[in-house]
Amino acid sequence: MPDRYSATRDGETIVLRDAERRAEARIVAASGNNVTHFRTTAPGGGEPFDVLLAPTSEHGLRANGYGAGNPILFPFPNRVKGGHYRWAGRDLQLDVNETARGNHIHGLVSNRAWTVEDSGASAVEGAWQRASLRLDAFEDITRQYPFPCTITLTTRLRDGMLEQVTEVHNTGTTSLPMGYGTHPWFPATLDGGAREATEVKVPGSRYWKLENLVPTGEKVEVIAEPEKFDLRDWHALDDNEYDDVFTDLEYRADGWSEAAIRYPNRGVQLIVEASPEFRHWVIFSPKSRPVVCLEPYTGTTNAINLQQEGIDAGLEEVQPGATWRGTIRTLLRDDA
Repeated sequence: MPDRYSATRDGETIVLRDAERRAEARIVAASGNNVTHFRTTAPGGGEPFDVLLAPTSEHGLRANGYGAGNPILFPFPNRVKGGHYRWAGRDLQLDVNETARGNHIHGLVSNRAWTVEDSGASAVEGAWQRASLRLDAFEDITRQYPFPCTITLTTRLRDGMLEQVTEVHNTGTTSLPMGYGTHPWFPATLDGGAREATEVKVPGSRYWKLENLVPTGEKVEVIAEPEKFDLRDWHALDDNEYDDVFTDLEYRADGWSEAAIRYPNRGVQLIVEASPEFRHWVIFSPKSRPVVCLEPYTGTTNAINLQQEGIDAGLEEVQPGATWRGTIRTLLRDDA
């Protein structure tokens, strides 16, 4: 009998497979270590489907690398207002790559060529790939973010589930400020279903009030506008659009949080689980593109600046020689 799990190369792509669950993940280290494709089946069986929206001619990875698949957002997920921040008495500037709003957006690693360190497969470990990126190896990154560190991701396909374990190791002599998140692109509908009927769930009891899509520092109770923002239980998309950051999370008994999409006409739920290090969730779902992005973040948008104002925004500070770790999992459940 052939092995259940395998990890193979297809050009620059590492292909992870789980034969029993008819699941496959494709990782392109040269393009930000992006999981550009992930398809799997629910535990109860049925036909596999593409959980992630892969790059296409219409919606590719884009110049900054975060237009499809599952981009990595580091060292600051989402926006930094004006690209400017201050740390340890130094004024620092990120490139303004969201010119329409005058901000920096989504960090510095999603369009870089990562180094594949190893890959493999076994009955116990599933199929996996490990890749890393040393930020201080790039002059343009160091100019914007002068904090030497190495980010390492272990991506694993096991029991039909995609898991990513991230480590950020501070190789410098000073503390480094950081945030981490991912931007998975999920389909808003399956099998011709209506977007309005698709349901979402996000475990935040408050959301950040935004101005030009940057938090003002004020948080609002979701019950203030429950018909749109109370997503703690299943909530149909209806005619709503989202580009919002939720916080004050409701956690499971194990300390993890989860957000989800339910496709009523397919009888399946798409679940994203995040370890306790992730204190915020972004949901992005415009009507201009049939997507729902459920994005786990350690801190809110513009956390590096809000934290300096005395607002608990979830900024992480990693000491010299220390390592930050976090885990995100993506899976399907049968709709009960």
